[in-house]
Amino acid sequence: MRSATILQRVRFLSRQMDPLTLFQPTTLETSALKKRSSLRLRSSSWISVCSSLLARVCPSSWTGVSDRRWVTWIAILHLLTGGCRTYHNIPETVLNNTREVDSIMRNVDAGALPQSAIETTQAPLTLRTPEDFDNVQYLDMSLQETIYVAMTNDAVLRDLGATVLRAPQAVTTQELRGLAETDPQAGIEAALSAFDAQFTAIGRFQNNDRRFNNRFFGGGANSFKQDTHDYLLQLSKRTATGAQLAVRSATDYDANNATGNLFSSAWQTQLQAEARQPLLQGAGATFNRIAGPGARPGVYNGVLIAKVNTDISSAKFDQSTRDYISNVVNAYWDLYFAYRDLSAKRDALDRSRSTWQGFQAQKTEGRQSGANEALAREQYYRFESDLQDAITGKLIQRTAVNNSTSGGTFAGLAGVQAAERRLRLLIGMPISDDHLVRPSDAPSTAPIRFDWDTITLEAMELRSELQQQRLVIQRRQMELLAARNFLMPQLDLVSIYRVRGLDQQLAGDNSAFRQLGDFDFQEYEAGVELVLPVGFRQGHAAVRFAQIQIARDKAVLREQERQILHDLTATIADVDRSYTQVETNLNRFLAASDALDALEANRQAGLPVNLEQLLDAQRRVSEAESRYHLSLSEYAVATKNVHFEKGTLLQFANLLVLDEPVITPAIFDASETLPQVLPALTNAPAIANDVLNES
Repeated sequence: MRSATILQRVRFLSRQMDPLTLFQPTTLETSALKKRSSLRLRSSSWISVCSSLLARVCPSSWTGVSDRRWVTWIAILHLLTGGCRTYHNIPETVLNNTREVDSIMRNVDAGALPQSAIETTQAPLTLRTPEDFDNVQYLDMSLQETIYVAMTNDAVLRDLGATVLRAPQAVTTQELRGLAETDPQAGIEAALSAFDAQFTAIGRFQNNDRRFNNRFFGGGANSFKQDTHDYLLQLSKRTATGAQLAVRSATDYDANNATGNLFSSAWQTQLQAEARQPLLQGAGATFNRIAGPGARPGVYNGVLIAKVNTDISSAKFDQSTRDYISNVVNAYWDLYFAYRDLSAKRDALDRSRSTWQGFQAQKTEGRQSGANEALAREQYYRFESDLQDAITGKLIQRTAVNNSTSGGTFAGLAGVQAAERRLRLLIGMPISDDHLVRPSDAPSTAPIRFDWDTITLEAMELRSELQQQRLVIQRRQMELLAARNFLMPQLDLVSIYRVRGLDQQLAGDNSAFRQLGDFDFQEYEAGVELVLPVGFRQGHAAVRFAQIQIARDKAVLREQERQILHDLTATIADVDRSYTQVETNLNRFLAASDALDALEANRQAGLPVNLEQLLDAQRRVSEAESRYHLSLSEYAVATKNVHFEKGTLLQFANLLVLDEPVITPAIFDASETLPQVLPALTNAPAIANDVLNES
């Protein structure tokens, strides 16, 4: 009963006081990982831990030595087993239970059918006429709200090239850094595992019963009978300096009928301490932290190399996040332009309908020829065709990352529904529902000037591609340090210390353990081992290979910097061009509107008007209005591209990428989640307000 109570108290304390938090990290782990959470136990702290547990577990009334010894062994056993993350499946490994794999194979044989309900979406909205747009419900979203929704559903960083179908392994997800850290071959945990302590336990039992033709071989008898037991316990560890340390206990029992035995049966036990310390090749914390134990020339899997690889993966994730946000912004302005273009096409259709109806009435009255009515009718159907494309849109490539420029050159394609579906796909919303997403933000019309020296420094410091390449160069430099180690011969210092004990009993007063404790029989071995490759051919090749890689990667870095400066220069020029185009196309639109207003005023007043001139003026107004909004969208995308090129796009979007894993939120549901973070749904007013009036 007391034992059960003690065990319960130890378990309770283990939940309150985690033993792992009582120890400090080793030098290797402190230098290799700044954010390492799991710490290795130091053997020198075992006594203090057990004493602390003992004082808290045992009440003051427990003064017996046997009670405290019992508690101590329970505490030590719990500490030894509590920190081990092991997996046991006896039914699968021993009893050959194949139920789980059989279940998987049944699904494979059935053609890998879906295991859960398939997520579906409702049929797309059917919008064919401007009146359909007046009756649909709109979901007005600002650019910041769109980015928020996108980052809420960012389990997979989507693109517009269907990479998730063509090459799913190339898709970036939130697990990128975790995969790099936990790679069982090249990750940080794999590199640290080379320094983990290894516990080995061996037990062998043997019975011999044979006859010999010569008594010499039978120990003085023609028949030989023997029972032997061999037990081995060993704890070994490799240190950060390359040393291999081992402590082992070897015990054997031998009972035989040899006539020369001191005892008919005897126990022999020994304690051994063995150390092998490299002095040249493979020695030192620098080499072992870079290359890892047992490294070969050109193959380096140390903790520091794994750390750099993890940092490279983090930089790649930042780059993928930047590209994803850039595509979201591109899709947002694509949709903005699609709505504005639709508004211009709708106004043009209304004007052409009015003109056509007027000439049709005059034709009926005989005041106009049929040719004039046909020209007005042809223009009406031209604008109706343009409006249909502006509503639906063609399935062609739109603005995307690495389309002519790194951040994406604005495509300027019409089609509200195609652009809206594209935006929904990117930000993780349902592909279609009862609402139509509509941008509520408009591009800025204010001139923007960037300080060239500042943005150049930002680009050289913050671009993810340059960070990755600089990390690669740092890794190459560490590999060169490790490669030089192989230019030295292998010289190891080997030593073994051994204490023995022998008697008829294993434990007790006259026993092997008692004799072992007296230290009467002590042995040691010491030696030096030398392996010298003549010529060091492989070592020199490894050093030269590392030097060439450094030279190559530095050349690549210089060219990357030149490319980024070129792209940054081009985007700055594009900002100036697009802003100039905004001013020019505004003046063009105003001039075209004035010309059309004058012609319409003359026509309404009954004055003679050249029909071709009137129809051409209508086309010019429609084209100028679309071109003006196209210039605004180009200006917004060009401004975004400057932040893309100088590496501040995430800050521009008010985003911060954290190294720590986050819980993936639920898939965005417009019917439930959106009203809490976005404005309430409203019925659609006019397609868009006139930007000219706003400015």
